[in-house]
Amino acid sequence: MGNYIVSFFISYFIGSIPTAYLVVKGTSDVDIRNVGSGNVGGRNALEVTGKKWIGVVVTIVDLLKGVVSVLIGAAMFDDAMAPVSAAMFGSVLGHCYPVWLKFHGGRGLATGAGALLATSAVWVGLWLVFYFGFEKITKNVHASSVIALVILPPTMYFLPDQWLSMVIPGYFTPAGFFAAGSSIVAVCLSRHIEPIKEYFHE
Repeated sequence: MGNYIVSFFISYFIGSIPTAYLVVKGTSDVDIRNVGSGNVGGRNALEVTGKKWIGVVVTIVDLLKGVVSVLIGAAMFDDAMAPVSAAMFGSVLGHCYPVWLKFHGGRGLATGAGALLATSAVWVGLWLVFYFGFEKITKNVHASSVIALVILPPTMYFLPDQWLSMVIPGYFTPAGFFAAGSSIVAVCLSRHIEPIKEYFHE
């Protein structure tokens, strides 16, 4: 339990670095929380500044927060499942609810993708397939993001254990990876509630 807590707080700190806020504030002297969608993430950074490179930089750094958190958790605690799971969860929670911005952060997709890339990249690819498929149907980035997120855990759950074991690290059990992945999805979904409400009221 001690390793889990240490890993969680390290990853929360890394995830809570408000990339979009710092970059937009530093380049445009604008508080990203008060403009555009108010989301502290790459898409809003791009839309607020109109500069593609800012959106790309923010997205890459946010993704790396998830990657680095997991790699540190794995390295510090000998690839143990619990600390790595804590790193996955903590990095996304920190990004979505950073203490530095009064818990007003981003929606966690890039950081969550980074955490999955560092453990089982196939799930990032599958999420993108779901996302782009439903985006063509809904014509809405938030609706397609939510649908793709909701579909991911059941896909993990119903996949035969021997198949899932082939695409996840050896220190994870299928049930453990399902729990870790689901925790990421839950945090991301919590930050999509408002945009989905707006989508259904359009």
